[in-house]
Amino acid sequence: MKEKWSSLNPAPQFIIKSVLCVVLWRFLYTYVLQPLRFPDKILTKIIGKGTIVFINLFGKSSLPKAYCIDSKFAGEVILVRANHVILRIGDACNGLELMLIYAGVITLLPGDNKRKYAYIGIGLVLLMIANMMRCAGLEWVYEFYRPLFETTHHYLFTLVMYILIFIGWALYINKGKFNAKG
Repeated sequence: MKEKWSSLNPAPQFIIKSVLCVVLWRFLYTYVLQPLRFPDKILTKIIGKGTIVFINLFGKSSLPKAYCIDSKFAGEVILVRANHVILRIGDACNGLELMLIYAGVITLLPGDNKRKYAYIGIGLVLLMIANMMRCAGLEWVYEFYRPLFETTHHYLFTLVMYILIFIGWALYINKGKFNAKG
C-alpha cells in the first residue's frame, strides 16, 4: 500500500489528502464541535469585538460608540450603537471555514513545517483582521447604502476574502520556488 501511495504523482496525493481532510473535518465539526459551539463561540466574539474597533475607529465621530454584546440566541453576537442593533454576526460569518481552507491547503502542500507554521499563523491573523474589516464594511453599507447590502455581503466581500486566501497561497508557493533557486 505504501509503495502504491509513493508511486502516485503529487497532484493525486494532494487531492486524496484534501478529500480525506474535508470528510474528517465535516464529521468532527458537525457531530462534536458545532454542538459545543467550539471554536465558534470564541471566534464569533473575537470577530464581533474587532469589528467594533473598526466601526468606532473609522465611523463618524459624531455618532455614539458602538459595542458588542452576546445574543440571547446561540450562534451570534450583536453589535449595538445607541441601544439600536447595527449588525448581527453569526457563527457562519466568523471566518472559520475560510481560515480552515487557507490553513488546510498550506498544510497539505510540500514544504518546511517551520515555514508552513509561519505562513499559517500570519495568514490566519490577517484573515481575522480582514473579516473584522469586512463586517465593519457591511455595517457601513447597511447604514448608508442599504439596497447594496445583500450583494456586498454575499458576493463582493466574500470574493475579496477568497482573493486574500489565494494571495496567501500564491505567496507561500512563490516564496518556496524562490528559495529553491537561491
